Amino acid sequence: MKLKGKVIIITGAKSGIGLATAIRFASEGAKVVVADIKDAHQEVSEITRRQAEALFVQVDVSNGSQVAALIEKTLAAFGRLDVLVNNAGIELTKKITETTEAEWEHLMNVNLKGVFLCSKAAIPVMQRNGGGVIVNVASELGLVGGSEIAAYSASKGGVVQLTKAMAIDHAGDGIRVNCVAPGPVSTPLLEAIIENSSNPEQERQSIVGKTLLKRLARPEEIANVIVFMASDESSYMTGSVVVVDGGWTAH
Repeated sequence: MKLKGKVIIITGAKSGIGLATAIRFASEGAKVVVADIKDAHQEVSEITRRQAEALFVQVDVSNGSQVAALIEKTLAAFGRLDVLVNNAGIELTKKITETTEAEWEHLMNVNLKGVFLCSKAAIPVMQRNGGGVIVNVASELGLVGGSEIAAYSASKGGVVQLTKAMAIDHAGDGIRVNCVAPGPVSTPLLEAIIENSSNPEQERQSIVGKTLLKRLARPEEIANVIVFMASDESSYMTGSVVVVDGGWTAH
């Protein structure tokens, strides 16, 4: 996919989709910056043992100064930035009437403001390089909504529209901006939500039952699409939203 030597930042890369994407990029010969609010030195060690170059940077994507430091550390280590994957996100399973103002602000700060801050910091670097790629990770729930997940759905809908707006603004800079909208994926985040529900088995079956393929996705299945969107194989794609949801939104 011609990713050898490319420098990739992936936020929320300690686990789930982010980690699977980091491993996949590394397998393609890319240099990977594993960015996460939690310590991910162990995950980086696993990547470097595969004879790939990787760097861990601890960052809160909702904090502008920390995001600026993420870019600076990337440039200090690798000298350039080719791809940004905005994957960091949190979830909140509540109706809007049950959501506190503090919960709303925290979720929006991570899920939407984080995409804004990381993109705002990365784009000037990409402009100086003559181009780049941004891949935003949204959700099928940003397209169709869902029960008792109002704030999350709103934040991911915002990511979808921010993707389109950035694609329009920066096509002339040689920067492609696309978005992947995964359905339910077997990640630590979703598994925790299922286990913390009042009836975990019923909750799991309810989620799986909304897909046509009758299963959760593996993180690697989403990573495959992200890597494609970051590569030259998707060179005519920008402003696109690629749904990878096992058929959830086909109903």
